[in-house]
This record gives sequence, structure tokens and C-alpha cells, in this order.
Amino acid sequence: MDLTTDIKYVKGIGPKRALALSKLSINTVEDLITFFPRAYQDRTIRTKISNILFNQHYCIFGKITGTHIKKLSTKLSVFSANINDGSGIIIANFFRKVNPYAKFDIFATIKKDFKINSFVYIYGMCEIKFWQKQVSVDDYEIVENENSSTEKFNKLVPVYNLTTGITQKNISSALKLVLNNMANIYPDIISNNVKYKTNLPSISSAIKTIHFPNSLQEAELARQSFALQEFLLLQIILTKAKQKNVIKQKGIRYEIKRNLLTPFKKKLNFEFTNAQKKAINEIFSDMMSTKIMNRMLMGDVGSGKTVVALSAILLAVENGYQTAIVAPTELLAEQHYLTFKNMLKGLNVNIELVTSSTLKSKKKQKEILPQIENGTTNIIVGTHSVMQDRINFKNLSLVIIDEQHRFGVLQKASAVAKGNNPDVLMMTATPIPRGLAMTIYGEMSVSVIDELPPSRTPIETYCLSENIAYMNAKEEIEKGNQIYIVYPLVDESDKIELKSATQEAQKLSNTVFKNNKVALLHGKMKPKEKNDVMIKFKNKEYDILIATTVIEVGIDVPNATMIIIQHANRYGLATLHQLRGRVGRGQKKSFCILVSDAKGKIAKQRLKIMTSTCDGFKIASEDLKMRGPGEFTGTIQHGFPEFKAGDIIKDVKLIEYAKQVAIDIISKDPELLLPENVNINFLINNKYSNLSKIINVG
Repeated sequence: MDLTTDIKYVKGIGPKRALALSKLSINTVEDLITFFPRAYQDRTIRTKISNILFNQHYCIFGKITGTHIKKLSTKLSVFSANINDGSGIIIANFFRKVNPYAKFDIFATIKKDFKINSFVYIYGMCEIKFWQKQVSVDDYEIVENENSSTEKFNKLVPVYNLTTGITQKNISSALKLVLNNMANIYPDIISNNVKYKTNLPSISSAIKTIHFPNSLQEAELARQSFALQEFLLLQIILTKAKQKNVIKQKGIRYEIKRNLLTPFKKKLNFEFTNAQKKAINEIFSDMMSTKIMNRMLMGDVGSGKTVVALSAILLAVENGYQTAIVAPTELLAEQHYLTFKNMLKGLNVNIELVTSSTLKSKKKQKEILPQIENGTTNIIVGTHSVMQDRINFKNLSLVIIDEQHRFGVLQKASAVAKGNNPDVLMMTATPIPRGLAMTIYGEMSVSVIDELPPSRTPIETYCLSENIAYMNAKEEIEKGNQIYIVYPLVDESDKIELKSATQEAQKLSNTVFKNNKVALLHGKMKPKEKNDVMIKFKNKEYDILIATTVIEVGIDVPNATMIIIQHANRYGLATLHQLRGRVGRGQKKSFCILVSDAKGKIAKQRLKIMTSTCDGFKIASEDLKMRGPGEFTGTIQHGFPEFKAGDIIKDVKLIEYAKQVAIDIISKDPELLLPENVNINFLINNKYSNLSKIINVG
């Protein structure tokens, strides 16, 4: 047996159970031993029945003083036992589904165990029903007396995520067998390289302890040890990728000529914020170096990333090069194109929009493609269509990828392949907490715009009923302002009882807003239709724009002062924050109204966060806490390795330390050829062989 052994060959598993375990992504012995508990039940503390409160889990010890069975319905029965510990009595309940045609007794084992006057340990959720303390039993163990040794009590018990056909006992039994037979088999890179904490156990010891700890403190130290190994491996890969970028030389030379940059700055009717100036200086410094730029520009909604990106574009163009800005959707590409054309009006630049729609026309192709190929067009704005084989650039020196987390890795790579080692600037309006940034973008330099322009007024956010929301909307329209109303669906659905944009646009334009001009925008419309609607809305030809989340990014209408988000509980925090960013884009006071019938705790928590802050970094941090690092990482960067023990929220110091250790290791042994680094090479080749594709076009 080794780490790659198929899980079905582990004693007690077999093919049928292995199939069920595969749903938990447990396919090999390694998958099993690194399938860590999601929590621990502390069964070291026994609580007297007289001290029990309701709606909490407790560990109880007592004598069985009576039993009875009750049929609750044709399909459900309960076996109940009275437990007395001298301080009081509690009823222990075992609920079982009943098959009326079954020949066996579903309570046979429990009846056999629960003999009157026997002693029992019980763990479960306690509550008060009909003025009587009761416990729904999760686990129990019959013992001879209070001093008897126990198998499942007076210790910490690991709790694992389960699936149909798999019990906690199945996983624990398999783990005990494997860990007893495979001592010191997991490769360890911590012992040789880490001096962070002398009390961190070795990796093999950590794996055993995580599954079967004697205390919570011991479990946490073991988790930190394995987490540090995970972070160290990743940071070594990212450090190597960054070095590879540093080695790459570009044949492009820039100098600040100011024949475009100065007129552009004079045209702006505002001053750059300090954060914008800092970001521009960092980008210019990268562009003017001999090394290829690989930088992430991170900024909250409305922080002014566009003018920073345009500054980089103009530096490239005034040096005689071409630039491409790639957006994930046609609507966003079209918005960028219109914004850029407006902001660059009067400057000696040629800008073109390249999307699948613009390239459908043979006439357009004949106009657009030759001008890109001969260098006449020096700014190309588009979607992934920019990456097509038929589009050739003369001298592409800068690629800007906007809302970069929406692109696949291969799409990014093909965009960069269009030039000869061009500089790369990624942009995102999804602020990333520090620990996540260090893991996902570890091989990139990061610029953060963490302040809003002074002209931007904070958006007030409220949870209101639909009627009050519409009353407020009418008041805004009377002031000459415009409104967005957002719905989760384009059309009505038989499966989900949610209002839809199409039906509500028709209904509201004939009722509540019959005296106003109402427009509809959704993703199923043709690009030209969408663009026409947006231009007319921006030109104030409509009072209200009813839309789906197609307006989530890239829409800039300074006169829009209110957004009403219907079924707000259906969206994640990041989407809600992006939608809110569609208003407050001018100097007028703006509002975001969340309409929701949320009853769930998490949905209510999301809405509470939205009404309490407009800070995108705080929201991203809360989003990360609520959704968990695995899901958040998957959303931002599909294909990134999931941490088994590492927690990017609370392990920031571990990540920082791992980064320093990684730099030290690579500086001494760039190719990891020294004997002490054999395990590092083994783990990288076996666990992270595909990561080179995932890393941002390095």
C-alpha cells in the first residue's frame, strides 16, 4: 500500500463504498489521509443533566432507567430511553425510518444495547419538549461503570463531511487502519526548511494528530504544520514563476514623451488620487524596465482604474506601439470602447472595437483587420475575439485584461501570445483579501487603488419593501435622476418563483411607472440592441432601466442615482457590491435598495453586511469568511489547488513566512536539485504538475 493505492483496496472499503467516497473526492490512500475533519466534537467534558440548556450539543453519562418505542407516523418511529445521572432525567431519542414491508427489526441493535440499569455515554443535541429534557442521539457507548475505559468518549472525536452510503465510523475505521500501516510515508518538506515554530510536528505526525488529536491545541498545531507545507509548496512554484518572468527580456523600450500623456491629463476635469498616482508610477516603472511587466491592478468599484489603464495605454502608444484591452463580455467591451473614445477625443490615437459581432460583417473585417495588422489602429478594445488567429498585430506591446477572474487560463495565454513578450496588466474590481492575494497572485506584482476620488459620494444602502422602494424611485425621477431595477431572471421560470426582468418591465411600465419611460436590458438581446438601449439611457431618453446582472460591470451613467435589486438574497456579496457600483458615479447623492424576502441566516447576514459598509475590501473579506476559501478561490481562479489544511483567512502570517522560506530555497537552489529538496520536487511534479498552466501567463 502506498499513497497512490486505490481506496477500494483498503480493508473495509471495497468497490461499492469506494464509489460513494469518490463523491467526496477520495479516490486514493493519499486522498483519504488528507481528508481532514471539518470540526471536532469535544467529548472530554461531561455535563450534568440538571445543567443542560436547550439547542446545544452535550456529552452525558448516566444509567438507563426505562425504554419505550413510539410510532410517530406510518414511515417514522422513535426508540426512547430514560437516562438518569443523579441530577436529573433526560430522554434519549433514536429516530428511524420504517419500511412496513421489512422483515427485520430496525431497533434490534439499540434494544440489545439499552438494557435497564446499564450505564451509557451519549452525545447529541439537547432540547426541551413538552417540559421534558430530550436529546437526539448522534452517538452512544454502553459501559460497565463510570470508570470504564471508552472507545468513543472522554476524547476529541473528528467530524468529517459525509455523503450517502458513508458514515463517520467508515472514515475513522479506514483512517486508523491506513495510518497505523503507513507511518512516515507522506513526503515532508517542513522538517528540513522550517524554523517558524519549534513545536510544529513533522508532517507524518501532523497527519495522524489532525485526525486523532488529544486536545484542540494539539490539533491546531498539527493543522498549522500541514498548512505551512501546502503554502510553502505553492510559494516555491510562484517564486520560480516570478523568476522566470524576470529572466524574460522584452525587446520593447518606452520613454515618457508626454505628447499624449500631458494632453490627456489636461483634458481630465479632476486630479488623480494619491492611490492612482502610486499605481501609475508602479506600472510605468515596470513598463520602462527591461523585464516583462506582470502586474495586477486591484481597485474597488469606482476607484478610477480606467484612467490608470489609459495612462499605461498612452505610454505605449506614444512610443509607437499597439495595445489591446480585453473584456469578458461584449457589453463591457463596448462600454470601454465608448468611454475610451470619449476620454481620448482630440488625441492622435486610432481606437477600434473588436468583438464577434463587429467581425461578422465581411465589410467590417476588411476595414478593421488590415489596419490592426499594419499598425494604423493602435488601441484595440474587444472580447476574446481579439485572440483569434485571423487577427494579427504589427507591434503589440501591452495587453490589459479586465475583470481577469472571468477569463480562462488558456484565453489569457492566447492573448499574450499575440505579441512578442508584451507587458501584461490584469485588472479586477473584486478586491482580494491579503492572504488570498498572496496565494493566487503570488507571482505577480500588485497595485492597489484603495481610495475613492473625492467627487464620489458614498452610496447609502437600505433593505426596504418593494412598495417603499418604488415610492423612493419616483421621488428620484421627479428630481431628474435615473433608476436601475435589477432582476435575477430574464424570463419567468416554472421551477423558481422569482420575478423576471421581461415580465416586470411590461407590468411596471403599465402600472407603477406608467408616466415614465422604461427600458429593458438583458443578456439574450443582440449586442446592437443592448448598445442602443445603453446609449439612450445614458442620454437620458429613459428614466428607468430594468435589467439583469448584465449591468454588473462596465456601465457608467453619472445621472443614475438609485439601483433597486429585487430578490437581493439570491446574489452573492461580490455581485451585490458590483451592482451597487452602477450608481454614485457622479456627484449626486445615490442609493442602493435591496428588496428581499430572505429568511435564511446566511442571506440575512449578507444583506446586513451590504447595509453596513461600502468598502469592497471589507465585503470581500466577509465574503471569503462566509463562502470559505475553497469556493472563493475556485471562483477567482478556476483550477487553482485547494488547500486541505491551510486557511487563507487566518493563516496570513504562515503565508508570509512560507513566502520568505520559498525565496530563500530558490535563491540557494533555483532548480531544486539539492538532496534536501528531493521531496519538494516530488510533490510539485505529483501534486502541482498542472499549476504552470494556472499561473497568470507567467
